[in-house]
Amino acid sequence: MGIADNDALSLRSLERIIAERVPDATVLWTTQEGPQAVIYATSQRTQPDVLMVDMSMESMPGLMICRRIRRATNEVPMLAITSFTLGLYAEDAGRCGAQGIASKNNENDLVAGLNAVVDGGTYGEGGFETAAMAHYRLECAPATVEDMLTTREAQTMDLLAEGLDDEMIAKRLQIGRDTVRKHVQTAMHKLGVSTRWQALLRWSGSEKNGRRYVL
Repeated sequence: MGIADNDALSLRSLERIIAERVPDATVLWTTQEGPQAVIYATSQRTQPDVLMVDMSMESMPGLMICRRIRRATNEVPMLAITSFTLGLYAEDAGRCGAQGIASKNNENDLVAGLNAVVDGGTYGEGGFETAAMAHYRLECAPATVEDMLTTREAQTMDLLAEGLDDEMIAKRLQIGRDTVRKHVQTAMHKLGVSTRWQALLRWSGSEKNGRRYVL
């Protein structure tokens, strides 16, 4: 399984819970970076059998992580996790492709939710669907601004929106500066704008609840 959580202490706590309460499970990887979670979950070599996704990720909203993964694959059942009230995220988590939601503050809830989604079911209230059903719905949904870009182009735009320059983005993504500029230029073309500022306005200004709608 994979675990995406914004906080290092939470990651260690979740790994402990898994080791103690779900002994037949193996944690394949953990990450504090949303874009990395998407790459790991959609790459054949690192794709887990189940993924827990924290809703309070900083580098990329947990809802967006779920939506990107679910649009890309009908595999990898996802359990949304949060330390806040479940109702705050449940409906949107279901709409973005998660199979259930559980509280990080309740070990029994986490284990029950994990077992339910890995067995192909759903968990909790929020209009949750199986991974296959959610993938079909999102795959057939109207195109969004986010869907226009590749994962790398989207990552580049996310970092640009955070205020990073080309050199900083290149270091973060471990690519060359020329590649960063190419990603930005391609994103500008796809978004139908002529300047970086216009691209940022369209990319960042259209985000709502972890989804970017075509303006």
